[in-house]
Amino acid sequence: MSNLRRDVHLLRNIVTFQAASCSENFTKAAAELGISRVAVSRQVAELEQAIGQRLFSRNHRKVSLTRSGEAFARSVNPAMDSIADALAQQRSGASESRLSVTVTSAFATYWLMPRLIDFGALYPDIEINLVVSDRYLDIDAELIDVAVRYSPDAPVGDRWLPLVKETIFPIFSPKYVPRTRLDTPEHLRQERLLYLSGRYRPEARWHHWFSQQGLQPPEERSGIHVNTYINMLQAAIEGQGIALAGAPLVDTYLADGTLCAMPNIAPMQRDFFYLYKNPNRIQATVFSDWLETQLKANP
Repeated sequence: MSNLRRDVHLLRNIVTFQAASCSENFTKAAAELGISRVAVSRQVAELEQAIGQRLFSRNHRKVSLTRSGEAFARSVNPAMDSIADALAQQRSGASESRLSVTVTSAFATYWLMPRLIDFGALYPDIEINLVVSDRYLDIDAELIDVAVRYSPDAPVGDRWLPLVKETIFPIFSPKYVPRTRLDTPEHLRQERLLYLSGRYRPEARWHHWFSQQGLQPPEERSGIHVNTYINMLQAAIEGQGIALAGAPLVDTYLADGTLCAMPNIAPMQRDFFYLYKNPNRIQATVFSDWLETQLKANP
């Protein structure tokens, strides 16, 4: 072991020697390794100098192994192949246990992350690679095993299934100081509201909600505008105003009292969260089944 530690810097040179000895051609070895022919020649020369043996005979147009080179190749090349096989097996084993899961930032922050510890306790051998993205990833190109996406329509493909339907309703923190008794939709016209701005669809906004209640929306300039769902919920949690949000994302906060829902106001149905799972990965089925169980359980 002490000798190997002393010579560890020669491992790169030995890899180059193996490629050159198999083809007896520095140009082909260079192409295989993705380096220049000059680099191959230099690394072989460094190895020869380090061990004090000529490994190749260099002719005008080709190279060939010397007797010492043949003996070295018989000893070294099978060992290098064994190391390569061991690395490949370990990587394969790691990839078999690693599951790539993609969800939106809101779903990750408010629903999935607080519950992942439960999955880890149940399935400690499955490593989760969580890919948080609000853009639609190419499932195949990104090697995604499980995906949850919120959409008005089912994503293209027959592997997507409806997981759970979102409902929205007015929510607020106990820290919020209301101006009314907060027991009718009409009262909300006098409260400080948190408005979503930017790319969100009209159905997620207060203007649509008031219209569905048969009420004239209040002036938006009297509220607070935020450009992400996460910022809106955080503002609500801090008591800065009343937000329009709902299940399943805020279930935990409603259950522990961090947020409250107005009484006597029916939730408004929104769109589905859709689920994709890789049919060729058992771990994807395990995670998807756990996900569905969690959604059906009490928060």
